[in-house]
Amino acid sequence: MGQRDDRILWSMQWVALVVVLVLLPALVILWGMPGETADLWSWTIKPDLTPIFMGAGYGAGAYVFARVSWGRQWHAGSVGVLGAAVFATLMLITTLIHYDKFNHGDAPTLAAIAFYGWIIVYIVSPFVVGALWWVNQRTDPGTPQPGEIIVRRWIRLAARLAAGGALAVAAVVLIEPSVAINNWGWDLTPLTARVLACFLAQVGVGFMMLSRDKRWSSWRLLVQTFLIAVTLLLVGAARAWDAFDSDNWMTYAYVIGLGMGAASLAALHVAMERSGRSRA
Repeated sequence: MGQRDDRILWSMQWVALVVVLVLLPALVILWGMPGETADLWSWTIKPDLTPIFMGAGYGAGAYVFARVSWGRQWHAGSVGVLGAAVFATLMLITTLIHYDKFNHGDAPTLAAIAFYGWIIVYIVSPFVVGALWWVNQRTDPGTPQPGEIIVRRWIRLAARLAAGGALAVAAVVLIEPSVAINNWGWDLTPLTARVLACFLAQVGVGFMMLSRDKRWSSWRLLVQTFLIAVTLLLVGAARAWDAFDSDNWMTYAYVIGLGMGAASLAALHVAMERSGRSRA
């Protein structure tokens, strides 16, 4: 077990496949059918922008775990798995705080199934995913291979600053959700405010871990994942534009921020991949 050969353990791959099978229905229901949560989800979520936000996050997560399930190098997906473990832990805490808001199985059949699935997933996944990450992390050599593309120091510093901001905001909202409720670009409840903060914390953990790793091979998958999430969020924003508060400056900050994030991530990915091809 002490051999740092960067392999993905078979147990991690099988759990990753199970996670994909859990997350894909969440993507379809929340992002694809956001107005049907009363009949299809573990609690009724309004307005549509919130389930769309959640679905985008779950869809991006499915991409990470799909890549881990068939991948060969552990370090390429390590940060994404750790972020998911932290996210699941925070979601378990949020679920316990707001347990009365869920349907408790007293709902249409699919919504009842979603409730029991939600409870099982968030009781089990923080411990299973976290433990598997810890064990598999021992295989990561932690150093660049010969010819490895190196992420520049200023990019890593920018990631660390972004991580600090994301984690700080997430912490504030998790402790006091009214901060988000009173300022966000669409209507939130204490539960949905905390759920969004859990996703933001996951992003913060991802950027923080990447800021400590100079290997582009460690960055590539998570940059792609964030780009997928941001793209889904932008398309979702266009689909549910009427749910935004047009008089709130946060509406425009949110959309512009997503656009700038997508452009920055795409530019980074293209630049680093070009660097790799030019070396080759």
